[in-house]
Amino acid sequence: MEPNPTPTTERPTSHTTQLYDRYVELSSGEQAELRRGTTAAPFWQLLRTIGKHNAHKDDLRNWLLLIQCIAIAGHSKKPSLGNALKQAGYSEARLKRLLEADDDLLPGILRRTARQLKSSGHTGDWNIIRRILFDYKGEGDDARLQLAQDYFTYTPDDETSDADTSN
Repeated sequence: MEPNPTPTTERPTSHTTQLYDRYVELSSGEQAELRRGTTAAPFWQLLRTIGKHNAHKDDLRNWLLLIQCIAIAGHSKKPSLGNALKQAGYSEARLKRLLEADDDLLPGILRRTARQLKSSGHTGDWNIIRRILFDYKGEGDDARLQLAQDYFTYTPDDETSDADTSN
């Protein structure tokens, strides 16, 4: 008799990771369309990848913004976006504006944030921005707190702490 398999604790791949994985498979012309934030065919291809091609019209603008930011800055599961912003020299004043931005100001701030990350050679996990943009059941406030915590508590030692498992 075979033992029961050990249950996995691995989290399913986030929408942001799925979007980025599909994005890198696109042609350079299609990637450029997404960096510009157009609703051309590549946008709909990416939404179909995550099963959101029939998203409510109110959500489409947020998906477009999130995809544009990922296309501009890239995406990686680590470091957290807060850590990446700190590494990139993102100022506390800019972070404050991002954290306090309303729905009207947030798109412009996020695009500038993506460009700053790109120009500094850093990227991070954009899933926290997805949580802010869609704010289901108050999750946006928790995501803003997490972003601030990751930014303000980052130290360069954080980069090696994951690799160092000896105690």
